[in-house]
Amino acid sequence: MSILAYCNYISQLSFYFLGVFTANIITQSQLSVTAQLGDSVTLQGFISHSPHNNYIWFKQTFGKAPQYVLSSKADSNDSIFYNEFQKSNRFQIQKTKNSFNLSISRLEPSDMGTYYCGVVRRSDVLFGNGTELCLSVKVSFKVFQPPVLTPVQYGDSVTVKCIITGVRYRDHHHVYWFWKTKEGTHQSLKTSSENIIQCNNSSEECVYSLQKQNFSSWDVGTYYCALTMCGQIFLGNGAELNPSVRRDSLCLALMFFAILVHFKSHIR
Repeated sequence: MSILAYCNYISQLSFYFLGVFTANIITQSQLSVTAQLGDSVTLQGFISHSPHNNYIWFKQTFGKAPQYVLSSKADSNDSIFYNEFQKSNRFQIQKTKNSFNLSISRLEPSDMGTYYCGVVRRSDVLFGNGTELCLSVKVSFKVFQPPVLTPVQYGDSVTVKCIITGVRYRDHHHVYWFWKTKEGTHQSLKTSSENIIQCNNSSEECVYSLQKQNFSSWDVGTYYCALTMCGQIFLGNGAELNPSVRRDSLCLALMFFAILVHFKSHIR
């Protein structure tokens, strides 16, 4: 075996054992939990016990920095809450030898997000795969993409819009863009955090804008926006971008046709 092959083998083996090791340390079996406003839920975190570990919970809301919820030593009954969680008595910890569960009572809209259970051991921080907390609400989303009315020409800057109405909890949904090329293949583009967003809270409407600079033949196709929330997907109707014929090119074609007709008439 060559030195390079041996190094690749050792590298792959180390990643394998690291994955197994991490999986054995912490597990979050619930990918998502759905409840109604005012309900109580328990987010599960199963952890291999070690007296030297510190346990933590983080909350991640889409488009925002992670929030430190709490921390606790493995062999201690005390937990330290942080930020706004310190002021609320709705968050409680249920800890056993092999579990570190987070309970939330009287659910509020601000509780929506993805919660990660973690372990701090020495200089390493290991996280579970996360549990998304969703509110069970009547879905009234409408996703509409108005057509691009301005003629599109190569070299132009083009804006495609996606209008979403009925957005009550706009901080907790994701918007993605997909592009169906002229060959018929689909490609993922940008997420909502990279686009221009304008929201009106009174009308519960958000407008997402995707901008294409220096439009070229490579960009021809149909652009779709897709709203995702708690495992549900709402797809837009699509906006087609095709280049229009330039006026100067049309004029040249008409002039050439006129010259050709004139030339043929003189030959006769």
